[in-house]
Amino acid sequence: GKQKTTDDYKRIADEFNIAAETCRKNGIRFAYHNHDYSFRLQDGRYPQDILMQNANHANMDFEMDIYWVVSAEQDPVTWLKKYPNRFQLCHVKDRKKGVAPKPGEPNLSCIVGTGSIDFASILKEAKKHGMKHYILEQEAYEKAPIECVKEGADYLTSLKF
Repeated sequence: GKQKTTDDYKRIADEFNIAAETCRKNGIRFAYHNHDYSFRLQDGRYPQDILMQNANHANMDFEMDIYWVVSAEQDPVTWLKKYPNRFQLCHVKDRKKGVAPKPGEPNLSCIVGTGSIDFASILKEAKKHGMKHYILEQEAYEKAPIECVKEGADYLTSLKF
């Protein structure tokens, strides 16, 4: 589809506020999960900034998909520090080594702990800046998905942060 404008992202943040209020009234919490596009500079701004600055943080959370932030050639820790306590959940999804990020690439996820993302330092910082929920995710597999998830979970269990 057509690339969204900065005004489109402001409208989306307004829609988030409506959805978040509806969720709050019904005892649940609304959260937004990013992909790479919101962390790519557009018209001199990052769409993620527009969403975070215009969404009412009292009513909603942001779930950082670390893989997509890295795929957009951004540093997850920089964003965690910029918006402390706003990213309450994260997808811990690793990225194959040795492949330079580019927009529209195929899914390059791999077993968590075997790829290029430094989860030991990122997750330690994430915890300091308000991360509460760490969700292991993998979307491309070299062997049975259950084996991949087991290896990724073992790796995460071994991390101290």
